[in-house]
Amino acid sequence: MASLRINGTTHSVLADDDIPLLWVLRDELRMTGTKFGCGIAQCGACTVHVDGRAARACVTPAAALPGREIVTIEGVTGDVARAVQETWRRLDVAQCGYCSPARSCRPSRCCRRSAGRPMPTSMPR
Repeated sequence: MASLRINGTTHSVLADDDIPLLWVLRDELRMTGTKFGCGIAQCGACTVHVDGRAARACVTPAAALPGREIVTIEGVTGDVARAVQETWRRLDVAQCGYCSPARSCRPSRCCRRSAGRPMPTSMPR
């Protein structure tokens, strides 16, 4: 049993040493925004943030993450999330949408790291 802090909430999960975070998120916690793509950390469809840094959930053991702050696409909210979504719509970025959660998660976190600066309400053109 492991205690994981995901999107600001602590979850007790059953995670063997070799179970990737991706399967804990999707199968045990039913957080399906994080997608399975390649399984070898190359495509980025499974991107989440661990302590503010992008991580590939398909190769990151859940058992190694107690005490760390995990953010999935379900936890990306507020002004920054709206700015990223608006920019995607304006630039017609989305294609099939399968990897959109991971592709939205990354710029959202980058914007949030702008410590001491006001949060943008729109992304630059």
